[in-house]
Amino acid sequence: MLRPFIHQRLRPALRNPATFASLSTVGLFGASLVLKLVSNLVLSRLVLPDVFGLMALVSIAVMGLTLLSDVGLAPAVVQHRKGSDPDFLCTAWTVQVVRGLGIWVACWIAAPLVSNFYSEPILFVLIPIVGFTAAIEGFASTGIMTVQRRLKPTAMIAYNVLSQLIGTIVTCIIAFFYPTIWALVAGALAASTTRMSSSFLLPSEMRHRFRWNPEFARDLFHFGKWIFVSTAATFFAMQVDRMVLGRIGSLETLGLYTLATTIAMLPVLLITHIGDYVMFPLLARSARETPEKLAAEVAPVRGRMLGFGLIMNVGVFAIAPIFFGRLYGAQYADAGRLCQWMVFAGWGSVVSGLAVQTLKAIGDVKSMATGKMIRFFMTIPCTLIGFTQFGLEGFIVGYTLGIVPEHLWNGYRLWSTKLFFPLQDLAYTLAFTAAIIVLHLFGTTIVSAAALVCLVSGITLATVYWMESKARGELATQST
Repeated sequence: MLRPFIHQRLRPALRNPATFASLSTVGLFGASLVLKLVSNLVLSRLVLPDVFGLMALVSIAVMGLTLLSDVGLAPAVVQHRKGSDPDFLCTAWTVQVVRGLGIWVACWIAAPLVSNFYSEPILFVLIPIVGFTAAIEGFASTGIMTVQRRLKPTAMIAYNVLSQLIGTIVTCIIAFFYPTIWALVAGALAASTTRMSSSFLLPSEMRHRFRWNPEFARDLFHFGKWIFVSTAATFFAMQVDRMVLGRIGSLETLGLYTLATTIAMLPVLLITHIGDYVMFPLLARSARETPEKLAAEVAPVRGRMLGFGLIMNVGVFAIAPIFFGRLYGAQYADAGRLCQWMVFAGWGSVVSGLAVQTLKAIGDVKSMATGKMIRFFMTIPCTLIGFTQFGLEGFIVGYTLGIVPEHLWNGYRLWSTKLFFPLQDLAYTLAFTAAIIVLHLFGTTIVSAAALVCLVSGITLATVYWMESKARGELATQST
């Protein structure tokens, strides 16, 4: 019974590049997840929550400058018809190097301003040092972009896992002897150095050299100008919570919130990884070569990713209190409750993110950027009202509500191309809500929570399989 299944279902699926890429992405992301959890657990025994809070402020500053200078080099290489041309890649690499050095200089300029805003003098020193990671990674190989264009993310994610492993080892060793913020800083520098050097092991189309082709540069910046606007708005929309908490709350509160968000957003990170490394290149290739078949390919891909996202988010909701209560210790217990609330924002981000990937695949970056700006301007009042009236829980609800108008805008832009599937989004969202309610009412023990998660997973997988079989049947009927 097992052999026919392997021959008829499993082997053909694994020969499919998109399926193999998705499975390898999930597997390597699992390794990355284990490293992150082990690192957080070890560090929670060595350093205090305020250290996590301080590092969160440093990350906000460096990440903000990084995203505010993002010109979308990798998506441009994937989407552009000349993305494998050596001249195009050399021009992109030149822009990447200059951008990395520019971010480091900007860190020196921004450090005193951020330090004064948060009344933390040590940020004046920490931000430029951590910002040096941008200068290091600016010299990374264009092989990172090439493997993404070729729909071969395995090597790329593997090198990311390697750099994360080196960074984790360095951080934990230093924290054992010197449990301060400098352990996390050293780990960040080690990870970036490893990431840059190991990127040259990836296959590349060219020999790296500084080159400037005006035509290709115009194409890069034309595509990247809306990526810049989009990532700028995305940064402010998704980091406004930490910005506000860093200003009005203590470093300890910010540290707890950061840990909770790290776990709650793991499903979003995985779906984003699959979207960036599998869904976007796959749909972009289809949009270039067979645009008439694009709609037929989007629906089943979205169905699989929504189903997988549902299972992961429900699983995080079930284990969050147990995870933080049993493994992290008493001082981190509140993070479990906050993590459960953040799961709703995580689900909204999964649904909205799939529409963003579709817009990016068809080259409509302007609409994607507009959606992010809408989210940013809606998130600020929603979070402030929620926090004023209901505290941190209300703040998280406001953050979640800010995602809705972005998704409605993206759906409106995709509707004319027949790439928006509102009934699919609604069905999975109702299923997610029902699963959360059942878990809240009946998943009061470890055994009952595990049983309910397994039940939800089985129903979801069966539904996805049934819907794909039905869609294949309808497609076969139409073709005949």
